[in-house]
Amino acid sequence: MERSAHGATGGITVALASAVIYSGVSVLAKFAYRYQLTPLQLLKERYIIAAIVLTVIIGLSNWRLLIPRSWREAGIMFCFSAVFVTGPTLLYFMAVQLLPVSTAMFLFHCYPVFAGLFAWLILHEHITRTYVLPVAVIAIGLVLLLGATFHSVSARGVLTMLACTVSYGLFAVLSQHVARGADPRTLGLFNQLAPALVLCLLTVGEPVVYPVVFSSRTSLLAFAGIGLSAAGGMFLFVQGIALIGAQRAAIIDSLEPLLSSVYAFLLLGERMKPVALLGGLCIVAGVIVGSLPRQTAAKHRKK
Repeated sequence: MERSAHGATGGITVALASAVIYSGVSVLAKFAYRYQLTPLQLLKERYIIAAIVLTVIIGLSNWRLLIPRSWREAGIMFCFSAVFVTGPTLLYFMAVQLLPVSTAMFLFHCYPVFAGLFAWLILHEHITRTYVLPVAVIAIGLVLLLGATFHSVSARGVLTMLACTVSYGLFAVLSQHVARGADPRTLGLFNQLAPALVLCLLTVGEPVVYPVVFSSRTSLLAFAGIGLSAAGGMFLFVQGIALIGAQRAAIIDSLEPLLSSVYAFLLLGERMKPVALLGGLCIVAGVIVGSLPRQTAAKHRKK
């Protein structure tokens, strides 16, 4: 019992550390955009740095995780990541360039709505109350968030982020089956390596690492921070899943938009209107409710 409790506490700490670290990526991207890179170029730098760092981390912790169980599995994971990670992340970075960080992050965390729809359409899973209730709460939050910021944010940015949430919802559903049985850390590594290669191919003829990255101490810290946050956040998140399970890790992960809003306020001076913040909190609440284990939800209904 003591070991179990200690493991749960450690898993919660690890998952929370992941959220704290990963939440900084969007804010750091805002700093990096000041150096006139396009979303495509900035994303390439992010994935190259993250892929190198994550390879080193995983190699030092357990080098066997660097090697897939078969060439077929490696090919499937690589192709899947090349399409379903590169696409949504590029849309995400395009939206972050156009929107305040807090608005972008809260919008992104609406993706469970679309994940549930794709699970129904593709996997023929049933629509249940445990899906309808969170969707209703998220919908209310979305109306409040966008209603409060309707005249002050980019419509193009909102549409781009909504396209990102749709594509990421599809990724969340398909990834459960594409990499079934694979270690999450190996899949996480492929999620960095494949986009890095794709983005290098899309920017062929350009430097692998742009000189602007080293143009000043601030730029170096911003670009390195993006890669380190992405790699460290990913590694800690999958470690958290291993310790406390995917559902509890997902609940803790839903704190990211709140943490990003705090970072944006402290570092960028971004302020949210009270109604918009309330909408964001509703979105987070909907995600948390949707991530609760079904047995727990049933207990609450009985009470």
